[in-house]
Amino acid sequence: MSGKNGISIGKADRVVLRLLEKSGRALSTYEIAKVLKLSWATVNTHCYKLMSFGVISGRNEEVKIGMKRIVWELTGSL
Repeated sequence: MSGKNGISIGKADRVVLRLLEKSGRALSTYEIAKVLKLSWATVNTHCYKLMSFGVISGRNEEVKIGMKRIVWELTGSL
């Protein structure tokens, strides 16, 4: 499937976007993977793909001393 900008997205990309839309807040890669029952690596790959299209953005959050996680949020639309 292609978005209005000619960007090709797949089923996994669409479900990640829908979840971020419904959540109304930034979600970590782990949270997305858990809800969608996908592997962390799959979600991470698709989030970086969507970030390269400018549809979502990611930022690091410090969780515990020396530990960080990336959280993703919507920034635009396809």
